[in-house]
Amino acid sequence: MSNMRPRRSVLYMPAANERALDKAKSIPADALIFDLEDAVSPDAKPDARRNAVAAARSGEYGNKEITIR
Repeated sequence: MSNMRPRRSVLYMPAANERALDKAKSIPADALIFDLEDAVSPDAKPDARRNAVAAARSGEYGNKEITIR
């Protein structure tokens, strides 16, 4: 048996939106993808990168798998 875990739901969150990142803590998704590509304008990318890294390091998302795209 492998250690693979089923992912029933995956939620993309725009990393530039701090309110969305905060709300994601309470959403019952199996995985979160902090999006730096499609959902973020070029001028907002530096702040979005900082937000995504800080959120991923925070440990405030429980057992959710965190990915930065």
